Amino acid sequence: DRTKEPGALGEPLYVDCIAALNEGLSSRWRPHTAMPLVVGGRYGLSSKEFTPAMVKATLDNLSAAKPKNHFTVGIEDDVTQTSLAYDPEFSTESDQVIRALFYGLGADGTVGANKNSIKIIGEETDNYAQGYFVYDSKKSGSMTISHLRFGPQPIRSTYLVSNANFVACHQPVFLERYDMLRNLNPGGTFLLNSPCKPEEVWDQLPRPTQEALVSKRARCYTIDARRVAEETGMGGRINTIMQVCFFALSGVLPKDEAIEAIKKSIKKTYGRKGDEIVQQNLAAVDQTLANLFEVKVPEQANGSRQLLPPVSARAPKYVREVLGRIVGGQGDDLPVSAFAPDGSFPTATAQYEKRNLALEIPVWDEAVCIQCAKCVAICPHASIRMKVYDAQHLAGAPPTFKSTAARLPEWKGLKFSLQVAPEDCTGCELCVEVCPARNKSEARLKAINMRPQPPLREQEGANWDFFLSLPEMDRRRIKVTTLRQQQVMQPLFEFSGACA
Repeated sequence: DRTKEPGALGEPLYVDCIAALNEGLSSRWRPHTAMPLVVGGRYGLSSKEFTPAMVKATLDNLSAAKPKNHFTVGIEDDVTQTSLAYDPEFSTESDQVIRALFYGLGADGTVGANKNSIKIIGEETDNYAQGYFVYDSKKSGSMTISHLRFGPQPIRSTYLVSNANFVACHQPVFLERYDMLRNLNPGGTFLLNSPCKPEEVWDQLPRPTQEALVSKRARCYTIDARRVAEETGMGGRINTIMQVCFFALSGVLPKDEAIEAIKKSIKKTYGRKGDEIVQQNLAAVDQTLANLFEVKVPEQANGSRQLLPPVSARAPKYVREVLGRIVGGQGDDLPVSAFAPDGSFPTATAQYEKRNLALEIPVWDEAVCIQCAKCVAICPHASIRMKVYDAQHLAGAPPTFKSTAARLPEWKGLKFSLQVAPEDCTGCELCVEVCPARNKSEARLKAINMRPQPPLREQEGANWDFFLSLPEMDRRRIKVTTLRQQQVMQPLFEFSGACA
């Protein structure tokens, strides 16, 4: 059964089978002289996988001298001990099947490009194609994982890819937090979109990633897809560029044939959006291979960087040990004992996630700011905030923390600060668009301007922590009917994943 019936004698299918056999025995219309052994179990709860390895474990259980009844498979039940052990490496897939994993960011075009790849391979070759796409409720701005299979025979693998020949990381920030190569087969290919020069890429990889590449004797390739996209007018859409790289490296189609098929697909897909969009995509295809480089994998790892924790080290224990593993892509490995017996989850946990998605973040210029609070009001994430406070609270402030005199007459003598949470900001630029204040000496600049995030991350992270330590203003001193004062209040809905 793929369901759980709390309080019942058994799950629906199990109870139905027992009832049918008992009725047959009592009516003597079955050839049994005794009740056969009936074993029931559960699988696939909470979108869990059901793989050939789990099927084998189920059959092995039936072959045991005393089969475990009311078992679970795919769930590590260390509380009531109902789970069946299985070998995750067991596979029935043919070696002729090409399996690929693509890690992208919601709205970067990765999923759309992979759907196009499936169409191209399905229509232009004799191969069969399959795709599963995994993403959470955050949609834009969250990690998406595309699971693709191609092969000469019909594909009946109704489960996600766990042993890939090809892994692509379309967003370099993912390398800092996720084990990208845990599912890469020995001798496989790893493609990384990185802003680093090809000769610098290896030294920028976290040590676990280096060790995986060395131990699996994998090939590694890199491309600065964002730069290619900007040069060809594609903006932040890197999907076509990474799609070309996949076809060039995977060998599913001959290179020239694949490029021609991609160009044909571009004309068909984007033709309605105008010739300019089509030409930009075609230009991106032509420039891609010239910017694709192989990274030499040495005999041993030499890096010192480790993966960052998926959630803040200051988070409560439950958030670190449970939600942290879920955020890190290891939720399926959690045992039953990790969860609260009553099924409850803590709230306000998004503050610990620190998704670190933005390539650029807003930086405040206190000398230009008119303190209108529009940037704070427009931010869908509450990742840019303002506070008004007494100057004495600036004692112990980081040297880069900014403050200025509050402009409103009601707040005369108080200090004003505007601060961005660098690891929670998604880089949507809404705050910059809505800002009305202009720098009089340089008109292109406003009171808030986008700057590259990596050099500012540590500095602004310390500033954010200090900002949170400043006292909230007494609401009795706030006129909530005016935007400028209303936005001083602490937001009660933070980091929702609703933009960018």
